[in-house]
Amino acid sequence: MPPRILPFFIIAISALLVACTAAPPPPGTAQYLADARSNLKAADFDAALTNLDRALKSAGDEPASQQAAVLRVALVTALADAGKQMAEAYAAGAKEPAARAQYGPFSRMRSDYYGIARSRLMDAMQSVMNQRGKLSGNPLPIEVTFPGFTGGTDGTVARIKSGQWVGDGDRLGAELQANRNALARALSTLAGAGPDPSKGQQLFSSGKVDIDPRVYLIELSSSFLQIGGMFELRALNEPDHIRIVNEVVKGNLEVALKLLATKPDKDLEARAKKMQAECEKTLKKFGS
Repeated sequence: MPPRILPFFIIAISALLVACTAAPPPPGTAQYLADARSNLKAADFDAALTNLDRALKSAGDEPASQQAAVLRVALVTALADAGKQMAEAYAAGAKEPAARAQYGPFSRMRSDYYGIARSRLMDAMQSVMNQRGKLSGNPLPIEVTFPGFTGGTDGTVARIKSGQWVGDGDRLGAELQANRNALARALSTLAGAGPDPSKGQQLFSSGKVDIDPRVYLIELSSSFLQIGGMFELRALNEPDHIRIVNEVVKGNLEVALKLLATKPDKDLEARAKKMQAECEKTLKKFGS
């Protein structure tokens, strides 16, 4: 090979090797969303949140971002609800004579689960606040495998409520099922089927479901108020958080009523106005 050609040959080969060994581009929004759906199907909720966050970050104004946002809100709200239920189980168990020797551990578990519920609820409310300005009368399509759910009280949760201490394996199993049940209820209500997971399962059996944005805001507001009950005197006694919950719900309902003005529904309007009045009554106590 002529000497003058050799340096150019070496440079070309080097560039080719760099191109071949370079990292592949990161997955797109559709892949993150598909991965999140797979995570949800496997009940790996932490991984699902990670992939939904990635989908939202990469999507920008893509239509897929709206679906990721709706799924994420449903999941985080469900995790808040399940955390509250577990906290209440340990709070009830701590009062039982059988838990006298384990009062400290029961109290710590109560505190830990309330902490989870508080964090998840704040996350869900902030996410909805970020969405409110983007909602219109158009439906919100989502596609997800409906989670497995059970009816009645979980056996492990019943034992906790009776004051029996359970091992971590049983506790985490009960927590997982509480998360599944809560997600099933959340998806069912957002789809307009009410809190009966059996009806929600039927709706989602066809695959993609169109969620009415008016129902979305009203049902989430109802859930926020219900979960926010943990801030009352009988539980955490955190009045500042009571005010925050009611302020967020009031804002949600104002948007819902604007949507109802353009597409009326007497039943939804009645629910929204009733919750709105309750929020205003509560906020007056705080001088808001």
